[in-house]
Amino acid sequence: MSRATGWAVAAAGVIGAAVAARVLLSTVTVRGGSMTPALDHGDVLLVLRHRRRARAGRIVVVQRPDRRTGWDGPSDPSAGWYVKRVVAAAGDPVPSWVPGDGPGRVPPGMLVLRGDHPRSEDSKQWGLCPADRMYGVVLARLRATGGDASRPASEPRADPR
Repeated sequence: MSRATGWAVAAAGVIGAAVAARVLLSTVTVRGGSMTPALDHGDVLLVLRHRRRARAGRIVVVQRPDRRTGWDGPSDPSAGWYVKRVVAAAGDPVPSWVPGDGPGRVPPGMLVLRGDHPRSEDSKQWGLCPADRMYGVVLARLRATGGDASRPASEPRADPR
């Protein structure tokens, strides 16, 4: 392989990696205080966009529920986004604070979500969240606006970009 060919292959690899990163990764800016003290309003988060199974303890970005129908209504990405912590995923016990007479275990394709702040809007009000409403999983906090930047990422309302 000639030197020029080697450079072309390397350049193609870099371009391919950049395109893949743009497709798979995005940033989210936290709006609100539902995840305080872990996340603050204005924090910027790196999100891996996917719809694979999320597990308890992970922070995710999900579609905001409709004010009238909750997550039972039709999917509407224009409704906005929530940043929340997964408390239980498929097969895990449903916490007693989740409303409804649902099953004792989280059914496949559903999540129980909770904000870190006690007054957060989450599964306490809206029940189980369909996993297909998930935008992605938070990988890291890129920029902290206040508090301790070494804290692990957590999440409130968000605007994916």
